[in-house]
Amino acid sequence: MTPSCNDPAEVVIPLLDFSTTLAFNNLNYTVQQGSTSKTLLSNVSGSFRSGRLVAILGPSGAGKSTLLNVLSGFKAKGVKGQILINNEVVDRQRYRQLVAYNAQDVKLLPNITVEETLRYTADLKMSSKVSSSVKKTTINGIVKLLGLENCTKTQARLLSGGEKKRLSIGQELVSNPRILFFDEPTSGLDSESSYQVISYMKDLAKQGRCVISVIHQPSSELLELFDDIYLVAGGHCLYRGSLENLIPTLSEVGFVCPQYYNRADFAIKIASRSNPEMEKVDQLIRLMELDTNSDQNGNKRPDRLSPKPLDENETRSQYPISQWRQFAILTRRTTLGTIRNFTLTVLRFIGHLLFGLIIGTVYYDIGNDGAKILSNIGFIMLTLLFIVFANAMSVVLTFPLEMSVFIREYKSNSYSIVAYFCSKIVADFPLMLAGITLFHGTAYYMTGQINEPGRAACFWAMCVGMGWFAQVYGLLGGSIFPIEVSPFIIPVTMLPGVLFCGFFIRYDELFAAFQPLTFVSPFRFTFEGASLALYGFGRKDLGCSEMFCYYRKAAKILDMLDMKDENFWIDVGGLVTIIVLLHVALYISLRMRLR
Repeated sequence: MTPSCNDPAEVVIPLLDFSTTLAFNNLNYTVQQGSTSKTLLSNVSGSFRSGRLVAILGPSGAGKSTLLNVLSGFKAKGVKGQILINNEVVDRQRYRQLVAYNAQDVKLLPNITVEETLRYTADLKMSSKVSSSVKKTTINGIVKLLGLENCTKTQARLLSGGEKKRLSIGQELVSNPRILFFDEPTSGLDSESSYQVISYMKDLAKQGRCVISVIHQPSSELLELFDDIYLVAGGHCLYRGSLENLIPTLSEVGFVCPQYYNRADFAIKIASRSNPEMEKVDQLIRLMELDTNSDQNGNKRPDRLSPKPLDENETRSQYPISQWRQFAILTRRTTLGTIRNFTLTVLRFIGHLLFGLIIGTVYYDIGNDGAKILSNIGFIMLTLLFIVFANAMSVVLTFPLEMSVFIREYKSNSYSIVAYFCSKIVADFPLMLAGITLFHGTAYYMTGQINEPGRAACFWAMCVGMGWFAQVYGLLGGSIFPIEVSPFIIPVTMLPGVLFCGFFIRYDELFAAFQPLTFVSPFRFTFEGASLALYGFGRKDLGCSEMFCYYRKAAKILDMLDMKDENFWIDVGGLVTIIVLLHVALYISLRMRLR
């Protein structure tokens, strides 16, 4: 049965028992297009009050979403005008604490359930002083309010479109904001799901919040749920006020709505650029501007309430919890999502184990045979190539999908960049370490490499370094490039490093202009370090399965590869330096994405 908008849900989340009014005066928004500028909003004014559900209507390109982005604080550059909350100018940080913005296409972490999503959001957005029982009570109230009782244990990737919309709304409700913005919340939903979502938004307004939504061509039934209408066209306001006064106001300038005609369709038709009666549209714009001037001169409409001033006790730091606690919560959430990701766990471990068995079988027991040195060097290079591509591609295929979640949560004041950055690195590291250890334990001993703990540990360390590089490089590529191109960009950009590693051509055989490139190749450092781990530091003579083995002495092997023992720690330092620089680049790329 369709829930009635007249029956507010019985909830136990904190309600707002005071009035909130969002007012904006003479807003102008201009963007630069090359050497010219384009005005997207021109002298728009209005006010939205708590307890009333507001619909922003208008044709495509009218400025609906632009107005929403400006009012929500997501767009600040190029904005002129005044935005007030309860007659006060609020600084940007505090404004973000009072306002919640729900975008048109909200991405969710696919492997986290509804209940877990809300719990992690509560842990991030509610003070650490709030007890677990209070958080649980709040979450249960949100679940009940949004009708999510039947899917609390369902992972987000399995939710329907309407359930995802409601869950994204629930995430914003955790911080109990005064003002809620929604950008086309019914997009992609059927009529029944659309009615349910708007009904829940109506309930939120009745709980004392200021709820504003951009809505695209609502049906007559859906339109009846809204209390107020804000009509825009060409960046101008054509009408603002109650739904009941919409048609009478339009008729004042000569726009008569036919009987039984959808009022929203009629208003959008008037605001359309193809409207031949533009002089009447200009008259509407002037009417709204005169109304704004009368408000500023003190002649307020009788239905506007004097809002209560903001409580200074509400002022708090930017984040309700410390960055260390943010890091711990994000690490737990990322680890849980990673464990449930089939690509990042099961396939990763199976791939490392199977490839270790394949390599161990193909190169079986050649590690101590002087007659098979070239094959064993091929084993070293193949090991490094597998590790780098297996670990880089696994994160490349998943990280771009998380970027939209990161951007949305950061802009909603959930956590800092540093906390997210550190949690992402730490959460993925144990799985990378476990996969490489599994591969190393299989391939190293099956291929008959020297059975000395120190050498085995050094070889393993170089493999881990290669995996660490691959993980950060994959994250960097995933943060810069979209998922459509990153799986191609990452392997291609690695090929020059592979070429200058010393396997395909000796260092001293390169042209002088190319030799410096070997010192920026992580493959050079890991290949040389792994080779020295097996053949350097005074290794005894190798066995020989033939009558004569030229490379029986380890010194001759290193001479062939143009390697020296003292280069080992240079290789370690070089690899660590590259990894550190990649971490810095990843942090910078995350900051750039937020712009």
